[in-house]
Amino acid sequence: MAEQDCLLKIKGISLAFSGTPILKSVDLSLYQGEIHALVGENGAGKSSLFKCILGIISPSQGEIIFLNESLSGYSIRDILRKGIAMIHQELMLIPELTVAENIFLGRETAQGKRMGLSEINQATTDLFREYDLDIPVGAFVKDLSIAHQQIIEIMRSVSQKARLILMDEPTSSLTEKEVVFFRQLIFRLKSEGISIVFTSHKMDEVFDFSDKISVLRDGEMVGTFSKEEVDPMSLVQKMVGREMKDFYPKALSEVGQAIISVNDLSCVPHFEHVNFTLHAGEVLGLSGLVGAGRSDIGQVLFGVKKKTSGTMYLKGQEYNPGNPSEALRAGLGYLGEDRKEMGIIPEMNITENMSLGLLDAYRKFLFIDQEKESLDAAEMQSRLSVHSAKEGQRIQNLSGGNQQKVLFGRILLNNPEVLILDEPTRGIDVMSKFEIYTLILALKKQGKAVLLISSDLPELLAMSDRVIVISKGKQMAELSRDNASPEKVLEFSLH
Repeated sequence: MAEQDCLLKIKGISLAFSGTPILKSVDLSLYQGEIHALVGENGAGKSSLFKCILGIISPSQGEIIFLNESLSGYSIRDILRKGIAMIHQELMLIPELTVAENIFLGRETAQGKRMGLSEINQATTDLFREYDLDIPVGAFVKDLSIAHQQIIEIMRSVSQKARLILMDEPTSSLTEKEVVFFRQLIFRLKSEGISIVFTSHKMDEVFDFSDKISVLRDGEMVGTFSKEEVDPMSLVQKMVGREMKDFYPKALSEVGQAIISVNDLSCVPHFEHVNFTLHAGEVLGLSGLVGAGRSDIGQVLFGVKKKTSGTMYLKGQEYNPGNPSEALRAGLGYLGEDRKEMGIIPEMNITENMSLGLLDAYRKFLFIDQEKESLDAAEMQSRLSVHSAKEGQRIQNLSGGNQQKVLFGRILLNNPEVLILDEPTRGIDVMSKFEIYTLILALKKQGKAVLLISSDLPELLAMSDRVIVISKGKQMAELSRDNASPEKVLEFSLH
């Protein structure tokens, strides 16, 4: 592209905190109407680079040029007025205000005249009509879905005449259907000359959405590539700095006896009439749109929810757990879809989080055998490559990938025969995903039975021996690994 089309130029940006380098002489060029993916492991420097662009932190050296003008010395507000906006992963809306009030928050004046509520509503209606958006402008934000809230953030940026929108993991909380709409929206913005830089750990979206891909590793810019220059495997290798033969490791193992069987299982209103058998040494995938009932099936198996009808069998014996403690004692392990809501205790350290729920195993008369608890946790931490800065570190200070590995450790300390894994790689970096895939395959080879529930279709198809598709609480199909394809799964999911 011609130099005059260059919207943003980053030249030799460096940043350090307390003497520790965060960014090391980073260069990046972004052009008008370009969708640019910024990828790298957690801690690679992506968020720090965004903060430098936005004026939140000042680099120790280098220069950021936007629309042929240096941003040095500009405040956050100045940079926003220049045309750079940010969509955070944690959305920055005020729940108690309406859609229109959020769109125009802080900009209630036009041409020196204060806008009334009716004028704000009309301006928002006109904006939404232009983009074919069917969101009521008078609705309170707290009553809207995450996808609609994200659209409101994007439309606020558009209404501010943003020329560049930075997006941090924009699809991490969206359903498959919502991702399709999000894609249409950003391509519409691209056609209007608006540029987008987004971060993502989802390789399929990186290649589907972007024109160019830039890789950060340990604060250094590895390079910028067109989609034709790299494939997912080579991109991951650039991110982690070493060769990886297969992102989804393969392992052939003998399928053993039936461990879990469910017959005509229902949990109304979540799902009904579900039938399947899960064998030792097998990974059974559960697919379907978010809200289809996939997670509820796992929760019924683990005693989180109660069935309304049907039967469950564990190794030939009727099984009906009254609560998760009974499921644990029966040999099941469960990883919930939201580690912050259903898993980690942020203020506790790694050892305490790993042994949570297993304290009976460490009870010594009236006390806890803390030495055995610490030894077991340390051994599991080493086995799962949980990286921490110091012994006794609080889990809230770990990366998402390391938090997830701690939760895996908690499950494995109980040595379960059946593992129910709901969104096991959501929101974690690429290297942690690879380590978790390797762990799942190792468990499979040990003869463990794994129920894998995932919205990541490439992950589900690559890791599962069979896939069951759920749609609106109904079991639509059971597909073997050889017969399962993204097109087939999506077709059944949308029934």
